[in-house]
Amino acid sequence: MPKLWRKSLGERGCRVVLFERTPGGPLYREVWVNGKRVAAQRSMGHRDRDQATADAFTLLAALKSRREVLASDRLTLVTLFDKYDGSPVSRCRKPKTRREDRRKLERVVGFLGGDREVVSLSPSDVQRYVEARMCGQYGPTGKPVRARAVAADLVALNVMLNWAARERRSDGTPLLIHNPLRGVRLPVEKNPRRPVETYDRFLRLMSVAIEVDWRLPLALALVESTGQRITAVLHLQREDLDLGRLPHGWIHFRGKNQKNGRDHWVPLSEECAQLVQEHLRWLRVRQTPYLFPSEADTLKPTDRWFMSRRLRWAFERAGLEQLKGGLWHPFRRKFATERKHMPVIDVAHAGGWKETRTLLQCYQQPDEATLQQVVLGAPKLRSDGLGVDGRSYSNSYSNTRRNHRPPAA
Repeated sequence: MPKLWRKSLGERGCRVVLFERTPGGPLYREVWVNGKRVAAQRSMGHRDRDQATADAFTLLAALKSRREVLASDRLTLVTLFDKYDGSPVSRCRKPKTRREDRRKLERVVGFLGGDREVVSLSPSDVQRYVEARMCGQYGPTGKPVRARAVAADLVALNVMLNWAARERRSDGTPLLIHNPLRGVRLPVEKNPRRPVETYDRFLRLMSVAIEVDWRLPLALALVESTGQRITAVLHLQREDLDLGRLPHGWIHFRGKNQKNGRDHWVPLSEECAQLVQEHLRWLRVRQTPYLFPSEADTLKPTDRWFMSRRLRWAFERAGLEQLKGGLWHPFRRKFATERKHMPVIDVAHAGGWKETRTLLQCYQQPDEATLQQVVLGAPKLRSDGLGVDGRSYSNSYSNTRRNHRPPAA
C-alpha cells in the first residue's frame, strides 16, 4: 500500500504541516503554534507538492512577523484583531454572532492592511472603505452593497477599537490610548427597504401552504400572529406549549433560540390555537420533541433555509410576488405596524424586541390608514382650547369668496 505524503515545516512553536489524505490526492495543511492547532485541516486546492511547500513558507513568514509584532509594543490591526477575537468579550457571544463579527472585521482589516498601526487610522480611511464597498470595488462578491451593510462592518471595527481603549496590559497601561475613529459618522441608508406584508396576502399564502409542506401553515400562522423570528419559531418544542392556559393557550419562546437571548411567553390567538391542535395530530406518528422536525433527523428542528424555500414555492403557487427586501421579516414588521396604537413596551415584549428604539425606528412603518387619520382626522387647534373639525372652514371660505368682488379694471 503506498504511503501517504506528509511534511512538517517551520520551527519549534510555529509549524505548518502539509499532508494528503489519500495517496496522490489533494493536499491539506494545518498550522500549529505553541503546541496548539490554530488552523484546522484546510484543502490547498491542488496536488502540487512543490507549490504547497512554497505556500507553506510564505505562511510561515507571515506567522513569524505576526509573532514579532505581538512581542513588541507596536499595535497593528491584525494584532488587535487576534487579541480581540481571543478575549472573553468575544468568546461569550453566540457562535453565529461571533462568526459574523469575525467576517466583518476580516473584510475591514483586509482593506486597511493588517500591518497598519491602529493609531494611524483616520476618517479618510473610513471614507475610502465606504466608497470601495458601495461601488463594488472591494468585497467578497464584487458587487455594490447598500449603506447598511457597510455601516455594519464599521460598527464591528468601532466596537473592537472601543474594547482596546478599555483593555489594560499586565503593567496597567491601556492597550490603545484612544479610539482614533471616535466621532466618525457612519453611512446611513436614506431610503431603507423595509417591506411590510398585508393580511390579504397572508390569507392567500395560507390557502396553499398545506399543499407545499405540512409544517408551513403553522409556521406562517405563528410568525404572523406573534411577530417572532422564523428561527425562534422553528426551534419550538412540544413542552413549550401551554394550551390549558386562558384564553386560548400560551407558547414559550426560549431565550437561547432568540437573537437577543430574551425569554418570554406569548398568548395564542384562537385561529392559531386550532392550527396547533391540528398540527399535533400530524406529529403523533413522529417521535420528535420539536413542532417542526427535520425530515432527515426528527431529533433536530427544520432548517430555516429549507422552510424559506417552501415559502417561496407557496408564493409561486398563490400567484404572489415576493416583496423585495425580505421573506419572513415583512410579517414581523406587519405585527409591529398593526399595533402602533398599543403601548410600545407591551408590543416590544410580545414580539421579542429588547429595546423599544429598534421597534420604533426599524419595524413600525407608516401605512395609508394611519396617514389618512393623521392628515384628515386630526382636530384643529384654536386659541380658546376647543378643537374643531378641519373640514368646517370650507363653508366660511366659500361664503367669503362669493361675497368678494374683484376690483374694477
